[in-house]
Amino acid sequence: MSDQNSTASVNPTTSAGMFTWQVDGSGQLTQQWFWLGVGNNAEVPINTISAPTVSQSSARSLTTFYANASYSVQIDYLLTGGSLGSGVSDIGEAIRIRNTSGSSLDFHFFQYSDFDLGGPGNDVIQLGKNLQGKFNEAAQSDGLVGLTETVVTPGANHGEAAFFNSTLVKLNDGVASVLSDNLNPVGPGDVTWAFQWDFTIAPGGSFLISKDKYLQIQNVPEPSSILLAVLGGIFIRRFSKRA
Repeated sequence: MSDQNSTASVNPTTSAGMFTWQVDGSGQLTQQWFWLGVGNNAEVPINTISAPTVSQSSARSLTTFYANASYSVQIDYLLTGGSLGSGVSDIGEAIRIRNTSGSSLDFHFFQYSDFDLGGPGNDVIQLGKNLQGKFNEAAQSDGLVGLTETVVTPGANHGEAAFFNSTLVKLNDGVASVLSDNLNPVGPGDVTWAFQWDFTIAPGGSFLISKDKYLQIQNVPEPSSILLAVLGGIFIRRFSKRA
């Protein structure tokens, strides 16, 4: 996907998932992907459901679709870049899970995120809850780079802020997992975060998750620009005194 100052790449065939998000030429993302478990079965990456069907209606949008005999998962991405040099970018996501079986299904849906803002190793992550006590926000920062993800609807039942790679190991250990619900600040360091939604879908029903990621890089003047500004100020003051 591409739009103005931003590009984002998704590998829908592996758990690499969304593996790049570049804003004004600076990469900020290592991995963001989704896992799904049914009943008491271990969660698995959604790319194991089936081979993906992929489509793009425009350069800034992407739809990926997976389906088996019991359920399907569709993810719609929309990238909105800022003007060149602005340092801002946004990605909206709509995730729809459908029950195509003849009986109710107990779902557990996970989103895992590993952002390396401004480069790896100096990030701080904190999660937030809405008024209903559901996890609905992640705020990550590293110096002059900040990221927020807001879950528009519905809030997640569980969340986990942690150092790499404890959450990823949990998602891939072959047993059904429940996130730790740690929302306190973690870092600075190589940090990750995850959300977990638990829900039941009736036969023929669907469940929609809507969320939005906003990233901002604060621009810092080049040292030469700062020096010129200082020298310019000195010149103006001296000229004023002589006058």
